[in-house]
Amino acid sequence: MIKRWRRLIPQSEAPLSGPSLLRLLRAHRRNRGLIRGFLTLLVKIFPAFFVAITYAHAGPRVTLSIGDVHSPVLNVGGVQVSLSGSNGSLLEIKLDEITVEGKTWRDLQFTCPGFDFAKGVLQCDDGVLRMSRSAAFPVTFHFSSADKTLDAKIRTASNGPSEGWRLTARWEGGGWEGVLSVRNGQAAQIAGFLPAGEGEIAASPTSGKINGKAKLRVDTDGLAGIEADLAVDELAFSDASGLHAGENITVELNAKAVREVGGKGNSWQWQADLNWRRGEIFWQPLYFAARGHRFNANGYVNDDAIGLNEGTLLLAGIGKTNFSGVIDRATVAPLDFNLSADNLELAGLFSDVLKPFLVNTVFADLKASGQAGVRWRFRAGAHDLLHVDLRGASVEDERERFAFRGVNATIPWQAQRRTQANISIHSSQLGKLPIGELHIPLQIDGFNFRIPRMVVPILDGKLTLEDFAASPPTQEPPSGWQWQFSGGLSPLSMQKLTEVLGIQIMQGTLSGEIPRVSYNGSVVEVDGALLFKIFDGTVELGNLKLLNPMGRAPTLMADVTMRNLDLNQLTGTFSFGSIQGRVDATVSGLELFNWKPVKFDASLRSSPGNYPRRISQAAVQNISSLGGGGAAAAIQRSFLRVFDQFGYSEIGWSCSLRNGVCRMGGIELQPMPHGYLIVKGGGIPAITVMGYNSNVDWEELVSRLERITQANVKPVFQ
Repeated sequence: MIKRWRRLIPQSEAPLSGPSLLRLLRAHRRNRGLIRGFLTLLVKIFPAFFVAITYAHAGPRVTLSIGDVHSPVLNVGGVQVSLSGSNGSLLEIKLDEITVEGKTWRDLQFTCPGFDFAKGVLQCDDGVLRMSRSAAFPVTFHFSSADKTLDAKIRTASNGPSEGWRLTARWEGGGWEGVLSVRNGQAAQIAGFLPAGEGEIAASPTSGKINGKAKLRVDTDGLAGIEADLAVDELAFSDASGLHAGENITVELNAKAVREVGGKGNSWQWQADLNWRRGEIFWQPLYFAARGHRFNANGYVNDDAIGLNEGTLLLAGIGKTNFSGVIDRATVAPLDFNLSADNLELAGLFSDVLKPFLVNTVFADLKASGQAGVRWRFRAGAHDLLHVDLRGASVEDERERFAFRGVNATIPWQAQRRTQANISIHSSQLGKLPIGELHIPLQIDGFNFRIPRMVVPILDGKLTLEDFAASPPTQEPPSGWQWQFSGGLSPLSMQKLTEVLGIQIMQGTLSGEIPRVSYNGSVVEVDGALLFKIFDGTVELGNLKLLNPMGRAPTLMADVTMRNLDLNQLTGTFSFGSIQGRVDATVSGLELFNWKPVKFDASLRSSPGNYPRRISQAAVQNISSLGGGGAAAAIQRSFLRVFDQFGYSEIGWSCSLRNGVCRMGGIELQPMPHGYLIVKGGGIPAITVMGYNSNVDWEELVSRLERITQANVKPVFQ
């Protein structure tokens, strides 16, 4: 049998003895290309094996087993080929593993019960291909060594024999050309053909149809060129985590790649055009719905890098972006990159591209509008230039914390050069506080920013900022950007301020000096004290700190000292009843969480000095309702009810807030046997007001104050 096999091998070939077979396999290891190695394996081993079987008597089973076949791009392990049946009509091929350029397929099995080999023609009309992760696929192929042609078909659908994948090829010289065509190919079945990696496929197609053609050209060094014209309809895919999914996708792809002749290494020139017409894609955290998005690019790829000579990305509802650059293949990081866009719609750019990355940040609730132009340059692994133009832009916080409207800006940033930005904002808003037109003279030096002086119009006053400076974090680990400034506030109408803030109307003006204010990435601190003038007195804020200022629950800490406030202005403002005189107040250890008091020690005392001291009956009743109704009841029972005004010599009140409870006291440091003294009588007629409730729920106390200070509402005694 072996002698007969040897005689059938062409004289120019060495006999396939054991050592000769090993030499042949070593030759495959040195093969430079995938196609050349694989076809050589087929042509030199399998036909000789098939010819030998044709001379065997009917009925034997002949099996050829090969442990491993290696080449630079192709590794095959566990090859087993067997022929059996009448005249060797049953062909079975099993591959334990095949790896092509790092991608691996396992457990491949091909059977053909009607296999025929005659006159240099391999024919299979009813073969079946099976893979470990896929169903069985009907296969037919016709290979002619004389005509040097191949026609192979894999049918992936059950609707008809014309549906599926087909490869037609013709050999000429040392290479071949072929066409891979697909008609209504089932995208869901591609998963079975995809290579096995370390884990499961990230996102597998579950439905969809593929139509189109790909032209292939192969020479002695392997694949030399490819042209693809494909269309995918009704594609859907998903992964197990649900973080990557798509539905009802229609996309068209036209691509071309040509290997450079004589180029360095494995170097290719390529171009691609992708048109996404329909469907939705969620790729955590981004979500896109197709509205005519398009990608077009050309460039090169080699062993080291992917080059983009020219590229455009058109996102419907956002605009067109041009780009070029070089990407390192090993790290997938840009080495050099250029990006430019002239007329981007900020509404779509922010909602579709930027906002998904801002979830769980202080900017998660922003919305934007207007147009923007961008130029970005990346050189030698570092940012080199960023030029931003804003035209009629607006940025608003949906939680109404701030808003900037009518923004026009030219911001030219360069890594190695100082630049000057030109920024104007037509109107702004911080909380409920409106801000007038702004001009910001921003100086840029790398990642350091400075504003020498800026005037911020607020109602009928002005806030002046001096020596504003911002810089990136310098400590390890970084805590965020840092900034600082100082300034002052010119007289601001308290009436206008309280009206826009929606609180009780106050009279007078507010003004003051602002010492150095700094922010270290998480905390706003004031060096020194903020000094303001209000109610004809002074208010000083010391030890001021604001933690997590842009978060959902900021925390404010401060000490407040108020001196010589005019009680007549203060009580008249809050419809509390009239009190003539002056008062000093101190709030120590004030803590606000989400702008609500949670802790403080407060005290109020009559200011020293000689001035009129009178209190109205309405004020007495309201004070009594806070600390207990004893004094008001006494007025109602006595002849004092005929008087509208009373004299007093001193007023005092205190509250220590802990755990939602206010522990109240009066003028004396030590509590009296049956309460505490709030108003000490003096003059004619004189009245003394006592408080009897030492511990009051803070929310209840605030509720009482709200009822008292509402105009034309009688006090409620409890």
